[in-house]
Amino acid sequence: MKIRINNNSVRLRLNPEDVTQLTQEGKAMSICHFPNGVFRYAVVASSREIISADFTGGTISVEIPSDQLLNWDKDDRVGFEFTTEEGLFILVEKDFQCLQPRKHENEDHLYPNPKAE
Repeated sequence: MKIRINNNSVRLRLNPEDVTQLTQEGKAMSICHFPNGVFRYAVVASSREIISADFTGGTISVEIPSDQLLNWDKDDRVGFEFTTEEGLFILVEKDFQCLQPRKHENEDHLYPNPKAE
């Protein structure tokens, strides 16, 4: 899973393994180890009715209603987006291979890009 934060926007891109883990187990998490601590980010199935986000104890958690996640691992939906009352834009989406291959990146584990020829 990849995270991109830009000002008041958080975008999470999930590979097929992450999406399967989220839809079947209810949670996908990644961890980044720093010399003085750990940063975690997760997408979690929730009983809430709307997408929400939380930052506690060095962990960003994005919660998506469980009913929206049904069959996401099997269908063509790309992702989910939401803007909180505080103005935080949240985007959770499947991670597709780039149209232009990058020399130093292996993208075999990502979704095939639907725009590829």
